[in-house]
Amino acid sequence: MRVSPGIFYMLASTALLALVNVAVKKLTDLPTAEIIFARCLISLVLTVWQLHRTDTPILGPPKARFNLLGRGVFGAGSIILGFLALKALPLGAAATLSYLAPVVTAVAAIWLIGEPLKPWQWLFYAMAVGGVVVAKGTAGLLSAGVLLGVGSAVSSGVSSVFLRRAGDKIAPLVPVFYFNVVPLAISAVWMLFDLKLPHGIEWAWLLLAGVFTHVALWCVTHAFQKQQANFVAALDYLGLIYATALGYFVFGDKVKFSVYPGIALLLVGVGLNAWYTSRQEQKKETAS
Repeated sequence: MRVSPGIFYMLASTALLALVNVAVKKLTDLPTAEIIFARCLISLVLTVWQLHRTDTPILGPPKARFNLLGRGVFGAGSIILGFLALKALPLGAAATLSYLAPVVTAVAAIWLIGEPLKPWQWLFYAMAVGGVVVAKGTAGLLSAGVLLGVGSAVSSGVSSVFLRRAGDKIAPLVPVFYFNVVPLAISAVWMLFDLKLPHGIEWAWLLLAGVFTHVALWCVTHAFQKQQANFVAALDYLGLIYATALGYFVFGDKVKFSVYPGIALLLVGVGLNAWYTSRQEQKKETAS
């Protein structure tokens, strides 16, 4: 079976962002604002350089700038809240909460870009969310870390819808520019009140976080331009497997037995949604 470009780019992005989370967890002694600033600065420099090389207007088409700015603002909320959640929670738990974002994307896409969900897709998403709940458990649902994670997921979901609304005629690096410049400005001010210079291996982790983020965002933009938002968003759930494995092998996080049926339910929901969406697209092509 041939893997479509949208699926390939989303899978690559999910894997890279899982590695970014590892880098952030390794930087336990650095302030959150400093990590966000370094990550966004590295990605922004690479973005501007590449846009300049191709003579691409950095701000994008005038008609798309509102949606691009929305992508940047809600993306900033996702980054800041997500990094704070990573500081407060184990890697697997923080990543699990982030997978509420595809649900927000799919639901918001109904009203903002007119991409409706079929009744069966609601069931498949319910299965995926149920898998997240089973894997995470209900302990500490109202803790600060959990609330930060949920806030990050909501911001991420809305940000993805703004990206889809911006359209597929925009150079993939233009949305990446907006996604970096807004949190960079916020973290620059925040960092003035909490500054600590990195040492030794911390420089390497910061560099990896910035480079991997840059490539991941480029992949995300390609994915949402080439595939329906609700379909691409569902693939993001597969990152839970990466996060669970990395948390276990890299940080020694304990994996509860409930995680396994949770992941299984999650994968079934994602797989059925992918299969159903593919069938619907084939029917449309046949009818036309």
